[in-house]
Amino acid sequence: MAERTLRVAVVGGGMFFEDVIGQTIMDFERYGLAPYLGDIGQGAHARDLADIRVEFAAIGTHSPKRGTAASICDWYREGVPDSVIQPFYGDTVWEEIIAEVEPDVLVVATPDDLHYAPIVAALSHGVDVITEKPLCLVLEQADEIIAAADDAELIVSCDMHKRYDPMNVKLFRDLVPRMGDINYVRAVLEEPLEVSTEVFRWAARSNPFSYVGCHWTDVVYYYLGLEPISLHATGQKNLLVSWADPETGEPKPIDTYDSIQVKVTYEDGMEALYVNAWVNPADFEGPVNQEIKVFGTLGSAFMDQQDRGLRYCIRGEGSRTTNPFFNGLTPAYERFDEMKGYGKDSLTAGFSAIMRRRLLGADREELAPEYPTAASQRSTVALIDAAQQVADLNLEYTRTGHGSPVTAFLGDGGIEIRDPLA
Repeated sequence: MAERTLRVAVVGGGMFFEDVIGQTIMDFERYGLAPYLGDIGQGAHARDLADIRVEFAAIGTHSPKRGTAASICDWYREGVPDSVIQPFYGDTVWEEIIAEVEPDVLVVATPDDLHYAPIVAALSHGVDVITEKPLCLVLEQADEIIAAADDAELIVSCDMHKRYDPMNVKLFRDLVPRMGDINYVRAVLEEPLEVSTEVFRWAARSNPFSYVGCHWTDVVYYYLGLEPISLHATGQKNLLVSWADPETGEPKPIDTYDSIQVKVTYEDGMEALYVNAWVNPADFEGPVNQEIKVFGTLGSAFMDQQDRGLRYCIRGEGSRTTNPFFNGLTPAYERFDEMKGYGKDSLTAGFSAIMRRRLLGADREELAPEYPTAASQRSTVALIDAAQQVADLNLEYTRTGHGSPVTAFLGDGGIEIRDPLA
């Protein structure tokens, strides 16, 4: 029987490629997908997918500077010495990759505001997609992506890994059904200052709600099955807009929100408050601060990252809290390590769906419940789009002494900005 191969290309070589995507693809190429399917409840498909070979064919980055495509290829060959991965560079690098490499799957790990173009380009050439979150930042673009995927009968899987966090699975699968009617949810995710000032040079083109709040909006939509109908958003611009180089004092302002708060009303009357920031001091004990509270008529539950994390203190390193649930390297053989954690699980689900559709002939609609589809991201993108518009208007009104009167109505499937002072 001829060998079955899934050729994979990636655009974007930043933090998340380094932390999760690169190692995940390496594990898939070395060991196949089958060993990891049990982690997401798909062990029943392991035998059917066991002989499919994953081949990392291309990596594309914006420029050939240190730490991008060429060095990624060098790093990858340390784990897969016979790798055929090719480096590409350019502003629209995906176009060259699709034309020359002809991948089966394009993994999109570009900045938040640059997901749309490579996704639609891939779909137009018959290429399935796995994209980092959020799907995109504008509702109109989300609708175009969903329609393009439907027309081409291709898969667009969005890396919404908080669905796969064991604590969230326990919370929403086991506890929430016993908590009666859910009155409200409060969810927090706060990133360290280095994310907005050092790691991401595109922070001014996004905000902390778009970047990480989307995880919690997806969890609420996925597990509770509720559509949002209205939104109120406020935010603060204090630290980043006056940012200066810590060493030289040279002004380097970043015009984005330090923190943002989004209050959402859902179709059944449930309220959710999403609290996000990306200016957490470097001295904070964890890589991020995240928590969720679910309050129902018959009970409540609270999950805090630090309470379930692993605390340690080492001389010269300070006190830290790690999150071994998300991603971690475990000793495998003498030379290499494998990654485990829910950061990998979401990617596994996307690859599984693509393999089963492309190589096993599985029905796309039947696969939909088993991975984060583009269609499942529509309500999250609507919240991202509306929150940016509402927060911007409310910030201006707050600065002129008029409070924060602007809201958005989402009940008709679109976004209607309601500004009583307009």
